[in-house]
Amino acid sequence: MKTRNSLLFASLTLFLTSCHPGTQVYVVNNTGLTVTVVSLDTELTGTPYTVAINQTVRIKVPYKLRVQRGSEIWNYDIPNVRLPEKYRKRISGNWFLEKVQIEMDGTINHLYADQRGPVDQPPEQPTGYPIRPRKSQQ
Repeated sequence: MKTRNSLLFASLTLFLTSCHPGTQVYVVNNTGLTVTVVSLDTELTGTPYTVAINQTVRIKVPYKLRVQRGSEIWNYDIPNVRLPEKYRKRISGNWFLEKVQIEMDGTINHLYADQRGPVDQPPEQPTGYPIRPRKSQQ
C-alpha cells in the first residue's frame, strides 16, 4: 500500500509539473530593415533572432527585449500584465500564442494572435502597450 501511494504521488507530481501553462511569442518586423531581435531571459542571457523585413519569427518568451536596427539599439522592458483573451490564442492545452509588431520608430504594438503581419493599423492596445524603446547608439 505504501509503495502504491508513493507511486501515485510521484506520478501526480510529474503530471502537475509537466502541465504548466506556456506562451509562444511571434515578432513581426515592420521596421523597413532587417533587424536582430534578442530575447533576454531573467538572467539576462540573450537568444538572438534575425528577422527580415515583413517577416514573422517565433522567439523565446522574453523577460526583456533588445532590437538592433542598423546602428540603433532599442531596449525594452516587457510589461508584466495578463493580456485580454483577444490578444492570445489557445493553441493546445495550456499553450497560448501571442504576437507583437515592431514599428519603424521602435514602438512595439500587440496584435491579435490571428492577425497576419505586418499590419498598417494595429488594433487598440492592451494595458502596458504600445511599448516605447530606450534608444542607444552602438
